[in-house]
Order: sequence, then structure tokens, then C-alpha cells
Amino acid sequence: MTMPLPRLTPEALRDAVIEMCELAGQMLQLTRGAFVQPSPQALEQVAALGRDLHLREKRLTDHVAMQLREYPWSLGTAEHLAFLPGALERVGDCVEALARCVQSIHRDGIPFSERAFSEVMTLFSRAADLVAGVAAAIRTGDRAHLTRVREDGERFQALSDEAALGHQERLIRGECVARASSLFLAMLDYFREIERYTRRMTADLAKALATA
Repeated sequence: MTMPLPRLTPEALRDAVIEMCELAGQMLQLTRGAFVQPSPQALEQVAALGRDLHLREKRLTDHVAMQLREYPWSLGTAEHLAFLPGALERVGDCVEALARCVQSIHRDGIPFSERAFSEVMTLFSRAADLVAGVAAAIRTGDRAHLTRVREDGERFQALSDEAALGHQERLIRGECVARASSLFLAMLDYFREIERYTRRMTADLAKALATA
């Protein structure tokens, strides 16, 4: 006979989602460090944290779905947090993809220009700030945090667009080799996806705060 799962409280759900945010943030910081200095150990840690993130998402999403079927009002306004684990898992997917890019850069000795290096470093830091902002909004329930994440997300997209334009100019001038070009553009796409999922999370959080 299968034992019923213990009922999640709104506070427990919030804590679980915040922990997932922290895992995603750790993955970003480790990958950023490995971009600066080759570190197979750091990339192995990223992979391990990614597996943990995937497992947490599956368990948490399944748990919440079953609980809401049995006890529809048990999570109150925290019910909106049930949609965040899936978005955080997608953030984890993007960081894992960035880690694979970093691995290829060092393994194959692919050169990045000083400007491209600086842009990627900035995007890593800004992406980590976006995820930390989501965690802060969940922790405090403060709408100001959501506004800040949205505004930072807009600046993040502008920075990504500027980086893409600068890349095109370097390519035209012959300052960028083809292999570096494809990796740089792939990294930009993964960064943009991270911002897109943080935007989705802020929309879900805004709904929760609006009904609180």
C-alpha cells in the first residue's frame, strides 16, 4: 500500500522553490568561474547540481499536482508558485548548455576577443542577479523586487542585443573565427532564454501577490 505524501504547507513550497533558485544561481557562478579559468571539477559540479535541480522539479511538481487534486485550496495564494519549478528547470537546462559551451571553448582552444569575453562575463553576472531577484521576491513577497527583476530583464535583453550587434561587426571585420562565432551566438541564445524564464516567473509571482 502506497503511503500518502505529507501535505505541503505554503511555507514549505516557498522554501523548496527558493532552494531551486539557489541551485540555479550556484550553477551560473560555477560556470562563470570555469569560463574564466578551465575547471573540469567545476563543470562536473554544474552537472551534479543540474541533476539535483531536475529531480527536485519532478518531485515537487508531482507532489503539488497530487495535493491540489485532493486539497484544492491547501496552498492558498502560494499555489502560483507551483509553476515556478518547471521554469527553474529550464533555467538549469540553459546553464548546462552554457557549461557545455565553456567546455568546448577550453577543450578546443577557441579564442574569444576581449570584448566578447567581457560581454559573456557580464551576462553571467546579470543572469545570476535575475535568478537571485526572483528568490528575493519569493522570500519577501515584495512587489518592488518583481519590478526590479522586470527592469533588469529589459536591460539584460538590451545588453544581449548590443552584444549580438557587436559580434556582427567583428565578424565583418574578420576579427572573429567561425567556431568562436557559433559558440558566442549559442551562448547569447541561452542567456536570453534564462531571462525569458525569469520573466515568466515574475508574471506568476505577480499573480500570487495580486491575490494575497
